[in-house]
Amino acid sequence: MSKPSRLLAVLCLAGATLSAGVAAQAQEAAPAASLTPGTKVYDQNGEEVGHIGKVADDRVAVVIDGNGLVVPKDAFVKSSKGPALRAPKAKILAVLKEAETDAAAVDGALKPGADVYSADGAAVLGKVKALAPQGAVLATSAGNITMPRAAFFLSKKGLAVKVNEKQFVDGVKSARAQKKGG
Repeated sequence: MSKPSRLLAVLCLAGATLSAGVAAQAQEAAPAASLTPGTKVYDQNGEEVGHIGKVADDRVAVVIDGNGLVVPKDAFVKSSKGPALRAPKAKILAVLKEAETDAAAVDGALKPGADVYSADGAAVLGKVKALAPQGAVLATSAGNITMPRAAFFLSKKGLAVKVNEKQFVDGVKSARAQKKGG
């Protein structure tokens, strides 16, 4: 998976960080019509940070220095120059750098034989059996299941997925039922 694609997946959660800021929240939301591919994107102070690469449903992919940042549409405010993110450029770049570091750490831990924990660290959900182009194949008590790369993060216990044990088990059951029925 390419670096920009990997970051687009990993940074989906970073949007929540960027939507904070008391002063910025008072600003008018950017009109949806202004959020189109190719449109320049600014920070809350009017400094250019990148451009819109793609819009899908309520998410917008912003290309910044060759990396991708996916944020919700409501992370944008209207500015005199065009759509702006509700954060200063330095904060946006810091989020990108942190996500890149986190992605590299996950890549280092995502190896066959590694235990995979629930998000809360309470349970080992399985072991990495193999790496796949779209993520990793986990050997679980319910059989093998492929998890997308974006589902993984490093917890205090080690490699983990972004769901708790019940959500994982329910998700596996649902996927198996759909596969049998479809």
